[in-house]
Amino acid sequence: MRIRLVVSFCAVAILSCGAHAGVQGASAPTDAASPAATVLGEAVHTTDPETLQEAILTPLLDHYAAEHGIRAELAEINAFVEHLQQGLAAEGLSAEEGLTPEETAEIQTMRNDMARAIIRQWKINKALYAQYGGRIIYQQLGPEPLDAYREFLEQRRAEGAFRIQDPALAERFWRYFTDESIHDFMTPGGADAARAFKVPPWEDTP
Repeated sequence: MRIRLVVSFCAVAILSCGAHAGVQGASAPTDAASPAATVLGEAVHTTDPETLQEAILTPLLDHYAAEHGIRAELAEINAFVEHLQQGLAAEGLSAEEGLTPEETAEIQTMRNDMARAIIRQWKINKALYAQYGGRIIYQQLGPEPLDAYREFLEQRRAEGAFRIQDPALAERFWRYFTDESIHDFMTPGGADAARAFKVPPWEDTP
């Protein structure tokens, strides 16, 4: 099985604005109660495990990307968008049909934002995998080095970068990284695992 990038326009909207909005909302205290967690010195007030995961991962991975100079280059963004457009055309789809020039420009901006987010995340995942190794799982937007994520988070926790005060939320947070039954793993040493971080998924061929 080859890794292919299949992205809906709903995913574009989520990547371009939803993630940051969710983290900001999670970090804003709603009352005087103790925070559920602290991340890089910032309090996180939430009772939702998914919101907590996002609120912890986003700043930690942002910091990791900054440390390692990870970013999406313009040429990569352009290549991603062209690859996406070719894929849509091959399926007989055209998002621009019947749209005004303003609407077409908005879709192009969303595509660029999506490309930037996915390319940057793939590069972060590649760097984490190179540093920590381990097993890789299939995800809709590309391969994810699950074991590397767990080791990265365990190291950051030991360093005091984050702390989850709520035991129940902590258990649910770590379950994603420790419960093998909820993931679809690539075969270690198999073709997909070998290709995962060698060929960017937006450059792969069916």
